[in-house]
Amino acid sequence: MCTIKTMANHVDSQLHFIRINNKAKERLAMILRWNEMKQDNQRLENFHDIMEHAPDDPDYNWYHDHIGPKWCYFEEYDLDFMHCTSAWGWPEQGYTWLIDELREHDPYLLAKCTYEDEGPNFYGVAGWGPQGFEDYYMDTDEGVEYWKKDKRFEFIQPYLKINEEDERPDEFYELLWQAIGEHQHILWEGDCRGDVELYDETEMQEAEFNKDGTPKKNIMTSW
Repeated sequence: MCTIKTMANHVDSQLHFIRINNKAKERLAMILRWNEMKQDNQRLENFHDIMEHAPDDPDYNWYHDHIGPKWCYFEEYDLDFMHCTSAWGWPEQGYTWLIDELREHDPYLLAKCTYEDEGPNFYGVAGWGPQGFEDYYMDTDEGVEYWKKDKRFEFIQPYLKINEEDERPDEFYELLWQAIGEHQHILWEGDCRGDVELYDETEMQEAEFNKDGTPKKNIMTSW
């Protein structure tokens, strides 16, 4: 059986703040030293640079315990989005620490992370919201099996079959990342978001929010 697995190392992750109030965004700006870095035309390089409790030169063990992977650095970031590259896995502990810091100012914050390694051996989507945290991890070979059965992947289905040389056509690899992105979107909209978002049981739908990020009805969070 043909598999996609390769000896990959780098994992890309993209953290999106979908709903965040002004106080939490101000706290995020402080954590990122936004005004200071912007004034000096600089940016932070490593994830531990935003953590006040980090040692000056953290080793792999500290990174593993506090951030997740043995190293993690920023590709780009602003006050709505963060893109990191890390070793072997996505920085779940690091992102969760950041979300917890912001939740002190915004208990209704909603954030989404998509991640994929360079193989790609795996990909997934995770979310933090008023109802807690969820992570939908997908092995790429398992993802391919899902794509075979779902009409939303018709664009890649003609190229999923393995030939006699135990290989797939070039078109498969040209469309692979598009399929992964589509599956991440499906996992978020169909599963992950509903698990972490506030739910109005009386209306049988997601809660509605005011412009300041508070729910229009008094519904408690569960985290």
